[in-house]
Amino acid sequence: MNRIAAKVRAAGVVGAGGAGFPTHVKLDSRVDTVIANGAECEPLLKADQSLMVHRAAEVVEGLRLAMQATGAARGIIALKREYQDAVRSLTARVQGSSDISLHLMGSYYPAGDEFLLVYEATGRLVPEGGIPLEVSVVVQNVGTLCNIAAAQQDVPVTHRLLTVTGEVKEPKTLAVPLGTSFEQVIAWAGGYAGSEEELALVAGGPMMGHVASPDDVVTKTTSGLLALPRQGPVVTWMTTPVGLAVRRGRSTCDQCRDCTDLCPRFLLGHDLRPHEIMRSINYGLEWPTSIVTAAVLCCECRLCEAYACPLGLSPMQYYREVKRQLAEQGWKNDVHRRSDLTVHTMREFRRVPMHRLIDRLGLTAYRKIDVPLDKSDHTPESVSIPLRQHIGAPGRPVVTVGDAVKAGDLVAEIPEQALGANVHASIAGRVRQVTEQRVVIERE
Repeated sequence: MNRIAAKVRAAGVVGAGGAGFPTHVKLDSRVDTVIANGAECEPLLKADQSLMVHRAAEVVEGLRLAMQATGAARGIIALKREYQDAVRSLTARVQGSSDISLHLMGSYYPAGDEFLLVYEATGRLVPEGGIPLEVSVVVQNVGTLCNIAAAQQDVPVTHRLLTVTGEVKEPKTLAVPLGTSFEQVIAWAGGYAGSEEELALVAGGPMMGHVASPDDVVTKTTSGLLALPRQGPVVTWMTTPVGLAVRRGRSTCDQCRDCTDLCPRFLLGHDLRPHEIMRSINYGLEWPTSIVTAAVLCCECRLCEAYACPLGLSPMQYYREVKRQLAEQGWKNDVHRRSDLTVHTMREFRRVPMHRLIDRLGLTAYRKIDVPLDKSDHTPESVSIPLRQHIGAPGRPVVTVGDAVKAGDLVAEIPEQALGANVHASIAGRVRQVTEQRVVIERE
């Protein structure tokens, strides 16, 4: 493992923009291009934009380190053209550079999808069931790049920058210690602006996030916290049981194929046709046809259910359930591996504009709300730090109850020979609980 990747491993850096893949693994590969993902495609979220404005130097430094680690000769910072302040900050930092450039994108969803981003920035198509590495590209979120830069100074990941908006009194973007309860985060945003009984918390964005409890905590991948109406479209979609979605699909789907025509992966040439899986399951077929197993190609962006379907049906629910069942059966994908892809001729004209998606989601009232960066210190009385905030095995605790720790001290390490990430104390205090799932620290 190269020196940069080793430092990143020690610091517990994981992908900040998605499922939390351990970053040191990506940096121990060889590619010719590294893309900084600053698209921040989820509606309402602005934490990445804030990073690019206020910490542009760290974004660029992290990108250069990622290029050095992977041997990449080219770095591309991909962000939306409308992020004008971020464009100015980054342009000033890369001016005169021959190896780093900006790629400006339109405001559409899901602009931050890795496969789409790679195609937009390089013209390369990631194969079905593949990863960007297969076309000599590594993609890193801009927040991850900031953490890569900090790791070279032996500063581990202890905080997460996130957007807090929706029905809160003081919408803002703030840096929060890992393990802080959502209830505390909402309090730092002034509390709820409406009746708590009529609101629900959504962790992440309104498209790919999930409904959460006030007792849930901030992790390395928490990009936002939204207080939204419980009866609104976003929460309704996220809380619809899969059984109900299947029954509605069987009784209502008219095979209009709007879901397929707007599917981002289908438009990139992948053999994924949401309308066909609706048809197959509605027929009650019992064997796993290729139409059904193509579920593994779904990126779960939710466009098919939240925007495309005129009847409010959910092919993504079908896909998610099929993926779960295939995983339980130990099914291996040796079917959906095509690399001879052809981009759909209408792809450019089927992009979903962000403003239309926001309106469809019932979020128009929040679109222009300012979420300023709050630079004040926020330290809770206690944190409950999950030992699995990433893809792979949970960390193995290295502290015991009663230990005094400082912010940045290692509290759990990667199990030997496992994929994982180190976990560090996010506040100074004393360890009050240690389990296989979490470490609780109380401030003294």
